[in-house]
Amino acid sequence: MPIEEVFTIAVIAVLATATTAAIYLGLLNWIGAFYVVHCAACHHLTFSSSNRTQESCPHCRHPVLMHPFRSLHHAGVPVVNDRLHY
Repeated sequence: MPIEEVFTIAVIAVLATATTAAIYLGLLNWIGAFYVVHCAACHHLTFSSSNRTQESCPHCRHPVLMHPFRSLHHAGVPVVNDRLHY
């Protein structure tokens, strides 16, 4: 089996899994068990089980995991104070 066929099958499997997860998250939103809300500290979108803003998000709590290259470049600057422009 050529490498292209293996790569194509892997891409199809990843896309099918992501699509199925998105459908289930949408259904959870319809029944009120899952919401996408803004973080109160940094205004990034985050997931929540209640329909109100979160005090902090993974972006605020773990900036190195969410943006590793930016956090290495700006070691002394906290990501929380980086305001988004709307």
